Amino acid sequence: MSGTDELPNEAWITALLSLPGLGPSRLSALLADDSASKIWQRMISGEAIRLDLVPQTTIDQWRSAARAMSVADHWGAIGGLGIAVSEYGSAGYPARLREDIEPPRVLFSLGDPMQAGPTVGIVGTRKCTSYGQRCAFELGAALAAAGVSVVSGLALGIDAAAHRGALSHSHGAAAPVIGVVGSGLDVIYPKRNAALWAEVASRGTLLSETPPGVGPEKWRFPARNRIIAGLCDAVIVVESHERGGSLLTVDEAQTRDVPVGAVPGPITSNAATGSNRLLVDGATPVLDVSDVLALICHSPPQAVSGDREDVSSELLDALGWTPLSFEQLSERISLSASQIAAELERLVSEGLCARSGPWIERVR
Repeated sequence: MSGTDELPNEAWITALLSLPGLGPSRLSALLADDSASKIWQRMISGEAIRLDLVPQTTIDQWRSAARAMSVADHWGAIGGLGIAVSEYGSAGYPARLREDIEPPRVLFSLGDPMQAGPTVGIVGTRKCTSYGQRCAFELGAALAAAGVSVVSGLALGIDAAAHRGALSHSHGAAAPVIGVVGSGLDVIYPKRNAALWAEVASRGTLLSETPPGVGPEKWRFPARNRIIAGLCDAVIVVESHERGGSLLTVDEAQTRDVPVGAVPGPITSNAATGSNRLLVDGATPVLDVSDVLALICHSPPQAVSGDREDVSSELLDALGWTPLSFEQLSERISLSASQIAAELERLVSEGLCARSGPWIERVR
């Protein structure tokens, strides 16, 4: 083991996870038998390794890949990317996952360490409608403004819309966002979300249990969903097809007794079949951000009275006495989308404004 004696345990675990097709379940099975460094030495020495349901050809592939890898160089390259690695039980490991029923053995992260505070997962279909996209954006914006961190998977569609909403708030003024992805943090997927990945990392935290350099594989995303559920005080579904992947996140949430809410959608929309079914089955209906805040028992911090009055006055003046959509109102006012969403909820609760479908109307 010359040259590797000083490597931390995380380096050996990361090396094992970088072998082809070696995921969290197989890692747990291997580590039940020996330490990560000793398993690695058994890999390269040819000593027998047997795992239930893992064919010998796969183990032979692991041996070949291990013999071609320098663990020290691999570990150094990860540090060069600025990616932090935290093993289960270490100081840097997210507190919310320490008591999880299936915690990742290691987590890779970019950005700031996760902060204590309320968190809500917003998930849904990649093939969303404009209605679903708007709902996800507005919920993300309003939750961030209320001091709630939005957690999602950075996929196309609902995930991206929710994070864009949360990031629409002015810098430093909203709760940090959290993205949980199914590939290495240096392997952006989908590539269309590259700018969004960078912004999440700069204004929050990117997490993955997949080592750097490893691309997305279909089986990694259901595994990723359990982390989203484990990090959240509640999971909200905004549009899901009948067999949508977001329903797997719901399953993980329910296994952990995490409350589930869903945004109602048109009964004629295939994109809302799964989410509407959740409502039939007992999920909490989410009509606006106040429903989510009630679900997690969170009261947003109160604004300074003078500032709040100025915001209310500006918004009511911009709204006038003609019903407007959220987008139309946003074009008339200098406030950020999250400020508008948060203030609208307060004005609705006070009876000054009302919502009717996509329309916002001043009442008095």
